Parts: sequence; structure tokens; C-alpha cells
Amino acid sequence: MFYITAFVTILGGLMYQFFVKRVPSGLNPIVNVISVYLVVIVFCLALLPLFPIKGGLAQHVKQLSWLQIVLAISVVLIELGFLLMYRHGWNLSTGNLITGVFINVILAAIGLGFLGEKLNMVNVLGIVLSVLGVALIGYKQQH
Repeated sequence: MFYITAFVTILGGLMYQFFVKRVPSGLNPIVNVISVYLVVIVFCLALLPLFPIKGGLAQHVKQLSWLQIVLAISVVLIELGFLLMYRHGWNLSTGNLITGVFINVILAAIGLGFLGEKLNMVNVLGIVLSVLGVALIGYKQQH
């Protein structure tokens, strides 16, 4: 399951970036997000039998909190952000890469500062190389 979960995540990320870039520019971004989440609800209902609800639905509904609200806002910001990035000229080949590096560097700092996570020298080198890679991607030579 360890590798299968990573594969599912990678597949979803690839599909998402490829298809969000193809959303027609004339389609209102909010209408797009609403329609996507209507399909998400139907898809999740279809998947529900594969993820049995142990203890009953009521027990799980009681566990819902403000976190779901924050996650929902986060997801909408991601959806709108990428859709609008691509509409305003970002390339598929670099937009997700550049934002991903910034997100991951900030998350590493949050992990270190607030969650007590540790980085080893290989992790630090990877972060430095990632930041250097973003700098190289964004570099434009003067002619």
C-alpha cells in the first residue's frame, strides 16, 4: 500500500495539472470549481463502499470540526490559484514545479519550527538544490 498510495497521488496530481490547464478560458472560474465539486461528491459516494464506515456514519460525523472548513477553503484556493495561474500565462511545465518548491520549503520550516521534525544534511541539500532549480527556471538572460 505504501507505493500504491504514492502512485494514486502522483496520478491524481498529473491528471489535475494537465486538465486544469485545459479548462476553457471563457468558463467562469467559480462555476468551474462548483461543477468539479459536484462531480467530486458523486465520485466519493461511489467510492464509499470501498472504504467502509466502521462504527456508523453518525460516529464519524461527530468527529468533524473546523478543520474541514479550513481544508475546504484551502482546496478552493488551490483550485482557483492553479486555474488562474494558467489563464495568466504560467506554463504547465513550470507553474506547478515553482509553486511546489515554495510550498515544500515553507512546509519544511513549519515542520521544523512547530512540529519538532528534523532534517538531515541530505534533506538540506535537497532543499538547496530545489531552490537553486527554481532560480534557474526563473532566470532570464539579458540579450
